[in-house]
Amino acid sequence: MPRNVSKDLIRQSATAIFNKMSEALANNDADGAAAAMEDFQNSVCAAIDAEFEQYKNVTDMAVLQARGLRALTTEETGWYEKFIDACKKDAKQAITNLTDAMPVTIIDRVIDDMAKTHPLLDALNIQNAAGATKLVLNAVQMASKLGSWGAIGSAITQQLTGQIKVIDITTAKYTAYFLIPKDFVRFNFTFAPMWVDQYIRTILSESCAYGLEKAYIQGNGNGQPIGLAFNVSTNNNGTYTEKTAIALSDWNDYPGIIADNLVEDDNGDARIFPEVLLVVNPVDYIKKIRPAQNALTGSGIIDIISNYFPTRVVQSVFVTKNSAKLGIAANYFAAINGGQSGTVEFSDEAQFLDDVRVYTTRMYGQGRPVDNTSFVNLDITNLEAPAFPVKVKGVVKTKEQA
Repeated sequence: MPRNVSKDLIRQSATAIFNKMSEALANNDADGAAAAMEDFQNSVCAAIDAEFEQYKNVTDMAVLQARGLRALTTEETGWYEKFIDACKKDAKQAITNLTDAMPVTIIDRVIDDMAKTHPLLDALNIQNAAGATKLVLNAVQMASKLGSWGAIGSAITQQLTGQIKVIDITTAKYTAYFLIPKDFVRFNFTFAPMWVDQYIRTILSESCAYGLEKAYIQGNGNGQPIGLAFNVSTNNNGTYTEKTAIALSDWNDYPGIIADNLVEDDNGDARIFPEVLLVVNPVDYIKKIRPAQNALTGSGIIDIISNYFPTRVVQSVFVTKNSAKLGIAANYFAAINGGQSGTVEFSDEAQFLDDVRVYTTRMYGQGRPVDNTSFVNLDITNLEAPAFPVKVKGVVKTKEQA
């Protein structure tokens, strides 16, 4: 089976570009993020263009799937054919007439693609709301509220009803841009729908992933998701604030923080979870977390962190240095509605980009902790790698003694 040169080339050029994009997004530099995204999309465009020329006559699906393509449904093929046709014509007029929303199955694959390359999004298990505008969220351990044997009376029913939250998916809107160079449209949009699918999925998955990751870490709930370690019990006109940080300076205190802050839900009922999620800045990961995961002791190398409690560590540039987010990943509600909102439109907003056609698709979504005791904010400013005594055999002489 042939090696996927396209993805290899994209990965080779993407690291530096994504670092620039992440830094720009973290600093709210819209122009810098757009320029980095344009660089990325141009590299994807060039790689897929080259592969298309090499494999455009191949009909063996196994070979094409090795290139990252996938078999499309009838609905997907029809939508891409309309999109291709619209791109060949007067872009703004044609795209305006393309009123069919992007099929839900494309959004499904975009979500899958995001999870493969962004560990935080994989850990939070984003759901595709599939066109729904509202979802029901169970906020507590319902089993503990069922009372004793017998009929459930009105008091119990009332209590249960009070623990169910209805989340409006449409309160937060995310606009994803994807750029198509004019030369690409003019010369290469004879692409089969599968090749267009590969391009759009690659672009949208990265565009959405960075926006979602930032919101899931830093979002204040005002027209956007609520961040992991934000206080969801109170807000000021829909704006939430981050929780006061708990200091962690010694790994010996780590299990105590978990037990004291995460084991009980908002109603004081105990819950069981197999592991916790720890999200840190890449710099802190290298300096403070990785050494604890590979601590060299007299008994060998051990993972100090998971030895205290099973922990999944994830890096994110959107976590500020010397801080960390700790909690139960399954207790973060994350959903995207692409089914009704995924109509592609021609955009005039990005006027600073030359020689490209800018398209947008708007996806509605929401994210929030299910309760106020599922995540905590940590201050790891003074956290140091664990120090262990080293057992030395024989006599060690200093230079003066030798």
